[in-house]
Amino acid sequence: MLDIKLIREKTDFVRQHLATRGAGDESKIDELLKFDEQRRKSLAEVETLKSQRNRVSKEIGALMGQKKLSEAEAKKAETKDLGDKIAALDKEAATAEAARDALMLQLPNLPHESVAVGKTAEDNPEVRVHGAKANYDFKPTSHVEL
Repeated sequence: MLDIKLIREKTDFVRQHLATRGAGDESKIDELLKFDEQRRKSLAEVETLKSQRNRVSKEIGALMGQKKLSEAEAKKAETKDLGDKIAALDKEAATAEAARDALMLQLPNLPHESVAVGKTAEDNPEVRVHGAKANYDFKPTSHVEL
């Protein structure tokens, strides 16, 4: 699986290298980045809301100590609302993460720079030959038939 950090930081590099494979996988990059941004945005909002909820919880404790029960009850309701928002955003982040990860699993590895660009096996150059090619008196069976 490709590193999401590499895809974020070097989007054009990844897109170009995937295009050399000729499979059309480079078109998935924009959608993948959209899901990643949505996930990151949701997680940032969750962290902000959790911080706010912690602050309100401390205020509740202070109000209870001062015997201001009505104000404390209002803060408890605010804490409950924050908890509901946090749960919804956590679910949204998980959904975006699952969609992003599903797309990342579909992306192949990037080909090495030394790999020739081509659509068929005929486009591949012969780099070296090791040994002599075997000549048989019969037609060899392919690995698929075996």
